[in-house]
Amino acid sequence: MCLEATLTKNKTLVLINQGYKILAEYQMIEQKELKSIYAIPSYASGLLWFGVIFIHSGMYSGSVFRFSILLPDNFPEEHILPTVIFQKDIFHPHICPISHSLDLTPVFKEWRKDQHHIWHILKYIQAVFADPEGSVCNTKTGEPIPLTAANNMEAMRLLANNRVDFAMRAKASIIWSCKHMFDRPPINDPHYIIFERYRPEKHQALMKRIKSNNWYALSTPATPPSQCVGCIESTKLLREEDAQTISMDSLN
Repeated sequence: MCLEATLTKNKTLVLINQGYKILAEYQMIEQKELKSIYAIPSYASGLLWFGVIFIHSGMYSGSVFRFSILLPDNFPEEHILPTVIFQKDIFHPHICPISHSLDLTPVFKEWRKDQHHIWHILKYIQAVFADPEGSVCNTKTGEPIPLTAANNMEAMRLLANNRVDFAMRAKASIIWSCKHMFDRPPINDPHYIIFERYRPEKHQALMKRIKSNNWYALSTPATPPSQCVGCIESTKLLREEDAQTISMDSLN
């Protein structure tokens, strides 16, 4: 076998192995049975994930924020952190107003494949919205992180000095997210999470069938919907769940 063919075969085996590991990450998320946050690998590439979080309490209550997770090319072998990018700028100390990226470094200094998984990222996303003030404190000391360490310094200042103004700026992000909830997908991928406006003539009949004994007779869609993967209703709940799974301190 020539060298070129050998290299091609080895590369193919590496990609297949990576695909199995990414599938395992998705299955792990399903096993956690989290709520109110959805994430699924794109159809085109396992290195691109689509996600959406519904927030039901706190400063960001009522919001629906979309995000993408970009995995490094050699995931999970590299120590490089995945990248989380929100659909639009969200006013939060950990979210960059220019790139819309979420800072993961307060919890993940580097990616450790034996300790970190994508579901940890989802839990972190929940945590920063459930408790913005707690998210800007050092997980070990409880002291505020340096202002220069914030992804959005203006949001950091307002959160520390003017909670009312911070809440108003956060509210603008919430209003935008709800207004654009039903926008057409920006990418042509069957796994992109979409929402449909309520239509009584369609959805009332569907609900009756679901509630009936013949719910299992519903036709299966061509593309299975993404799975629900996370929910944090309060800081207290977050702490209770972390006590059963993995503490934020152990991720450092």
